[in-house]
Amino acid sequence: MFTECWFCEELRIQPPDPLVWYDVTQSQGEGGGPREAPEVCALPDQAPVALHRLIEALERRGLESEPLYRTTPASTGPPELRQALDTDPVSVDVDQYDLTVLSDSLRGFLQDLPSPIIPAVVYSELVYTAQETQSVEECGEKLKRILESPSVPQANHQLLVHLTRHLVRVAQSGAQNQASPRILGQTFSEAIFKHSHFCADVNPEHHVKIMEALIAAGGLVEMQAAPGWFWKEHQC
Repeated sequence: MFTECWFCEELRIQPPDPLVWYDVTQSQGEGGGPREAPEVCALPDQAPVALHRLIEALERRGLESEPLYRTTPASTGPPELRQALDTDPVSVDVDQYDLTVLSDSLRGFLQDLPSPIIPAVVYSELVYTAQETQSVEECGEKLKRILESPSVPQANHQLLVHLTRHLVRVAQSGAQNQASPRILGQTFSEAIFKHSHFCADVNPEHHVKIMEALIAAGGLVEMQAAPGWFWKEHQC
């Protein structure tokens, strides 16, 4: 829920309403049959695979060779690489491209994804947590628990696992003047939250803090979602 804040010019997010769970394996619709699971705006299944291929190629070159992600990308990557990542990410030869092209392509790939990386059902809770939690480390742990929700589609969660763990390694690398979690948060927040609902009404600083806190907390971890559980409501 969004309300006007009398002490600032931004809209503040109030605590999200409690969310109701139900088990789709037990829920019934009309006629006694199983109720269909709510529609989820998930990323394409190949999205985390494509991102992982780019990250592997970048990290094989060595994160200590030169700082990454500290400047605005000159482009979103070669069209042929972008097309290959969209159609057959497993087979694309990413090692033929240099470090700058790969890093630009990674950011361009995230920027051009067709649906939100952060599902609407957890967006308000993430922003509220960033807004109300002062400690970056504590904020990061809370954000990780929110993103472990079964309401986050597997492809979205897997992509965030790959990205945040990569950014942790970038921040911890020995490259001189390497980007800090704060700088990496500023660099990637726009791409991550580009399609998020209500993001135009939220202070972009909250988006930056979400990314910074996730990186400072060590990134997301792999998890096995419990089958059959969904939030009662999904929004696209």
